Amino acid sequence: MNILIAGAGAVGGYYGCLLWKTGIKVSYLVTEKSLPVIRDNGITVKSKGEVWTFHPKVSVNPSDLTPCDLIIIAVKRYSTEDVLNKLQPFIREDTLILPLQNGVDSEEEILKRFPDSQVLGGIAFIGAKLEETGVIIHHGAGSLSIGELDGKESDRVKDVVRIFKDAGVPAKLSTDILKGKWKKLCWNAVFNPLSVILNGPIEYILDSKDALNIVYGIFNEIRSLAEKKGIILSEGLMDEHINVTQKLRGYHTSMYEDFIKGRPTEIDYFNGYVCREGTKHNLPVPVNCTITSLVKAISCTHIS
Repeated sequence: MNILIAGAGAVGGYYGCLLWKTGIKVSYLVTEKSLPVIRDNGITVKSKGEVWTFHPKVSVNPSDLTPCDLIIIAVKRYSTEDVLNKLQPFIREDTLILPLQNGVDSEEEILKRFPDSQVLGGIAFIGAKLEETGVIIHHGAGSLSIGELDGKESDRVKDVVRIFKDAGVPAKLSTDILKGKWKKLCWNAVFNPLSVILNGPIEYILDSKDALNIVYGIFNEIRSLAEKKGIILSEGLMDEHINVTQKLRGYHTSMYEDFIKGRPTEIDYFNGYVCREGTKHNLPVPVNCTITSLVKAISCTHIS
């Protein structure tokens, strides 16, 4: 199988490395800025005391990398449209597209251009960061949930799950991938923006009663919005997230890493998405709207 990965950041670099180690042909669509670095130095993954470096084919032009059987979209959510514009002319009718992105609406954007017969849903649960261009530090986890958008256990989704399992990835087939994405949104929309607002690791949130009050305010609004969309999230979901996150107390979120390095954040696809959709459904979500505005204001001040 030939796999093209759009994006050589923490997610794309880590999973691509594991696939490459099993002999899968992996290539990368990258930016003009990262092209010479990765072309010359390859991609290095540092994980649990081990270091792997591989030299995949890289290009800024999809025509150099296609045809392929599977395209993994692993860019930041705000770069999706640009990547799809580049890829669309070169994607065959039998090519599968698997987004491994934050937020809950990336598949929706892809479906505007491609039929559902080509699109799978994916969720990555991974602790990793981009140390510098082409160098990924993997802190822990790395599991994947992959599923058809209609929940069917098709042969093709089983094949994709098997490919990742063969590469040592704890991958599972999900029969409700959209609900899984909403559950992850509840984590992302809490810990990512609050880590920026509090300017520190996750423990700053977990150890503050005031911050935890905000946590549940964010969550309750998301839960209400999900219900409007026919997705039922359990009342105790945030308690579960908090318990699991105690193991990540010293961890800096991906949004915090973007913030301190002056990069754009994905706030518009976390709390900003909740704010926009709340308006569409006539559902007040003031906590999420305030969080969105705060992160944008802090980010602008930090960059300036």
